[in-house]
Amino acid sequence: MQLEFLGTSSGSPTTYRNVSATAVKFEKSKQWLLVDCGEGTQHQILRSKLTLYQLGVICISHVHGDHCYGLPGLLASMAMSGRRDAVYLVAPKKVIEFLHATFSLTDLTLPFDFKTIAIEEACSVLKFSYCEIEVMELKHRVPSYGFKVTETQIPNKLRIKLLQQHGIATGKHFNQLQKGLDVEYQGRVLQSQRYAFPSWQPRKIIVCGDNEKPSLLKPYVEGVDAIVHEATFTHKDLKKVGHHTGHSDAKRIAEFAEHVQIPLLVLTHFSVRYHGPGLLENLENEAHSYYKGSLVLANDGLILDIPKQLLSE
Repeated sequence: MQLEFLGTSSGSPTTYRNVSATAVKFEKSKQWLLVDCGEGTQHQILRSKLTLYQLGVICISHVHGDHCYGLPGLLASMAMSGRRDAVYLVAPKKVIEFLHATFSLTDLTLPFDFKTIAIEEACSVLKFSYCEIEVMELKHRVPSYGFKVTETQIPNKLRIKLLQQHGIATGKHFNQLQKGLDVEYQGRVLQSQRYAFPSWQPRKIIVCGDNEKPSLLKPYVEGVDAIVHEATFTHKDLKKVGHHTGHSDAKRIAEFAEHVQIPLLVLTHFSVRYHGPGLLENLENEAHSYYKGSLVLANDGLILDIPKQLLSE
């Protein structure tokens, strides 16, 4: 499971950073997931090894343009990429309305099944073949959401010692058990759940939209491997611009991550005032003052591996 950062700026792009977009990739699937799609995201994808042909799910956190203005162009390019499989969009109703209006006014027809899921009406957990997505309400100037993504395609290992103890010889039934299928063997049914187990603990990450209140994530953090969260300002600078921006600062999210013991905290969505060599130093120092875990300040193009926790018999 990997995170790839396609845009790490807030509000506006600069020569150093594009606006919000984060890719989530899965070890056992070529399909990938995109969280937010600011203007220019498809250009960032062209600079990566990602392909639009394999983009299966798009999640949009809120209606602000730096998180969704890239959608019409990206979907139009997907239409020309030859994709025929369904594409899912999980987004606020207004974003879905914006897209359909754009399609109509620009005479865009998509050759694939475009399945839209309004966040306001979505069930608590959305299930896809390669992941599950749980939607979380955040606090911003407009309704904003985060997404807890859990991988689901994890290969099984067999409990070989247990199979031997039960007198079960090797054969094609081993392969079926490993695939999660119950099989009949010498007049009895062998249950995969008993003789097979996941190779590793399902990895879980949280990718947030704009959010001034990190504590809203507390009900969702158990077992989470990483949180991707905005740190638009330092605490001092946030005070200067005013407390009603709807954004977080490095101190606030770092304190929360330390309190709930998140193993990896990834900061992103930086104000343009911090773009350029060395300008993130104050943000980084502030976060390190309150959080002792693994800390990463994302740059455009950064690829992060989420490590596995291997399981044994």
